[in-house]
Amino acid sequence: MHKIPAMGKRSETDKAIRNLMNWARRAEWAEEQAAVFDAHLAPVCDRIDLTQDELIQELEEHGYGGMLFGVMFEDFISRRLADDRNIIDDYLKRRSWRESVPGRRYLQQLRDSVLSLYEVTGVSPGHHCDLRDLVRDGKTFRVHERMGTQNLVNWDRLAARVLYLNGKHIFSGGILPFTREASQSLLKVLTQSRKQFDKDLARLVDKATGVDLPVPEELDERFLQDACPAFTNIWLVHTLERLHAPLPELINRDGEALVFTETRFPFLADQLEDIAQRLDAAPDWERDNPYEHTWIWLPETDTVANKKQGGMAIDSLQDGQHPINGTLELKPGVLTLTTNSTERAQRGQAALETLLEGLIGPALSSLQTPEQLLEERDAGRQDAGDREPADAIDPDIAAEIIQHTLDQHYRQILDEPIPALGNKTPRQCARSKKGRERVIEWLKDLENNELHRAAREGQAPYDSRWLWDELKLGRYRGSPP
Repeated sequence: MHKIPAMGKRSETDKAIRNLMNWARRAEWAEEQAAVFDAHLAPVCDRIDLTQDELIQELEEHGYGGMLFGVMFEDFISRRLADDRNIIDDYLKRRSWRESVPGRRYLQQLRDSVLSLYEVTGVSPGHHCDLRDLVRDGKTFRVHERMGTQNLVNWDRLAARVLYLNGKHIFSGGILPFTREASQSLLKVLTQSRKQFDKDLARLVDKATGVDLPVPEELDERFLQDACPAFTNIWLVHTLERLHAPLPELINRDGEALVFTETRFPFLADQLEDIAQRLDAAPDWERDNPYEHTWIWLPETDTVANKKQGGMAIDSLQDGQHPINGTLELKPGVLTLTTNSTERAQRGQAALETLLEGLIGPALSSLQTPEQLLEERDAGRQDAGDREPADAIDPDIAAEIIQHTLDQHYRQILDEPIPALGNKTPRQCARSKKGRERVIEWLKDLENNELHRAAREGQAPYDSRWLWDELKLGRYRGSPP
């Protein structure tokens, strides 16, 4: 028997669910409940060679235990079991006097509900969200929810039961967040299963006399009632893979690990103009602004092309098109080279020491990985006082670098082949109906990830609407193609 999570007495519906959970502990329901839970857990446990208790423990450690239990328990209490029995019917028949009218209505709605997959198309945190059903008719409707909408953002996908009470749609207790990849896997499985479901049902109707097929809406509900374990099976597989997966490797165009570096060279104040003149005369250093002492370090011609690489490539570009090796800023007393890898920092240091020999002093370098930058920002700079000033890059400056880098990166990849788009460019995909559907999903994924990142870090999200407009897909942001 799986552990039932604690639930506070917040409302009449919470009271009704708690009473039903206690009713489910009766011996007469133990076998049926175990069978339903096995349908959700056993296929995954067999695949990864874990016991159900071990699986539940791991999920609880990551905060997913209550989510999973809610979905499995609601599947059990909404099912028609042997002899057409249903536990909610049984409970209300024998103990309805214990429940208020709202509590009884909630249980009846829950009994008749089905789990489906939804996409979030709009959110008012703490108030409501707009959902599109990805399995059934695809229509959009509003769900009124306080706590459940606090962390939702556009294009999130989730499996949930939506109930209709007092003239409003609301969520039941069991909700599973789906990544886009997991949701696509689920939709493929459901499509295949639905074909077999329709065939089997048609054969049964043919054998029976005077029996017609149910209306489409009823067929959808019957199918989803049977398909509920598929939701948890696929969610579990993808969730466990994600929990065990290492962070993606971030690299630059040269295949070098992405590390934000600053190399500082001290010099005497009266040598500033001499340094500027040598940099202006050097072919590898180009003035970024004629009115400021800033330069762009240009790559050698034969290193501009992308090298083979196994990670996620991010790099700095000039005017959104031309790759650069780094940037240089000259201020009184210090010359600062900024790059995005330790290898580039070393090459840049060697080049500047040769070019500016006799004018600059010994270099002092600092570096931070993207993970370190995120950790520092998440900690609210609480550990900033523990580091020497020369050993850390200001998080605000680093954020500007990341923002600028992403802006240039996204502008560049509009014309680059993307594996997720069948190795076609986003511009190519946007020209056909089939390709348009794929590039819209790609854009949703980019936007969804950015919205979650910004929410975690308490920042304003990167505005990617220009990407939709650039591809002439702006009208599809609020509706399917």
